[in-house]
Amino acid sequence: MFDAEKQLIICNVAYAQMYGLPAALTQPGTPLDSILEHRYSLGNGPRDRSTYFYVVAEANEIGSFASRNIDLVDGRVIKITHNPMKGGGYVATHEDVTAAVAVSIELRKQRDTLEAAVQARTAEIERQSQELERMLAQERHINELQRQFVAMASHEFRTPLTIIDAAAQRLLRRRSEVAHEFVAEKAERIRMAVARIVELMESILAVGRLDQGALEMSHRPLAIRELIETCCDRQQSIATAYNIELDLAGLPDVIEGDIGALEQVLTNLLSNAVKYAPSSPDIQVRGWREADNIKVAVRDNGIGIDAEDLPRMFQRYFRARTSSGIAGTGIGLNLVKHIIELHRGSIEVVSVKGLGSTFTITLPIERSHQSNRHDEKAATDAEKAGA
Repeated sequence: MFDAEKQLIICNVAYAQMYGLPAALTQPGTPLDSILEHRYSLGNGPRDRSTYFYVVAEANEIGSFASRNIDLVDGRVIKITHNPMKGGGYVATHEDVTAAVAVSIELRKQRDTLEAAVQARTAEIERQSQELERMLAQERHINELQRQFVAMASHEFRTPLTIIDAAAQRLLRRRSEVAHEFVAEKAERIRMAVARIVELMESILAVGRLDQGALEMSHRPLAIRELIETCCDRQQSIATAYNIELDLAGLPDVIEGDIGALEQVLTNLLSNAVKYAPSSPDIQVRGWREADNIKVAVRDNGIGIDAEDLPRMFQRYFRARTSSGIAGTGIGLNLVKHIIELHRGSIEVVSVKGLGSTFTITLPIERSHQSNRHDEKAATDAEKAGA
């Protein structure tokens, strides 16, 4: 108990023992400041002396008892309850609540940890739900694309087979009076139809190998100009109404690559140039060297591509709006892109609707040199990322 001047009136033994007070500081009239100074010398004074008497002011303000937890320098937490008396004095009750406060703090930590875990788990469930929904939507989209592909492929196979059957029937009906020109005409139609079937089969099989990770390149030295000329001659013999112009003088004699895969690339680009230029018979094929690479461009003057469709031209199953009514499956250019990338090359398209398209492929001349450059670039990028 203290009077209005904060001088001790009386204290019990527990108070003296709690703070290690000598008998001289438990006598009536002892200033509270002297008690606090002694406690600081023992290391058990209030950690924040400036707020120590807030509870006194609070009790006086409300005219009733008030309580506050006080942190001591020695780590204990003391709950002090002040009960004001008439004349300005007060009765103070000191209770060591260190253990209770520690339990309360631990409970709050556990609660916060649990809340954080619940929030994290809820967020994870939400993320998984969104990912599942995305995957389901993607699966539905793929299923729809595959359904459309099967329908297109069925139609694509049926059309050349119908042409072959019709030509064969006409040959049979007129076998007794077949003119050389008539045979040549029907034979050409049959060859074109068979070539279309072979092209479709090769593309479908290659896409299957690609999806299974079994589409591998066998890089060997190959005569690139001879390969391009062979592909152009074959296309020219099938599409006799077209004029394929070649400018390959700038190409080196030999590059490294997979001859079968590159033949498929060139055949696809040439057949597309013919297919999408029904009324423009001139096709230009140009090849040249650029540093350690070669570039081959196939240009037609056909229907062209809408600007909005250009970024999607190499997506599987995608067909430009300008191709409406023209046979196709939407897998050829996607396959071409993958083959070129397996050669560590690239492909790009420039097109204007109604004015034709130019597809340009870039291939390394020497695979090992290109691989070194690729690895060096990867290492440089990694160093920059680390810096």
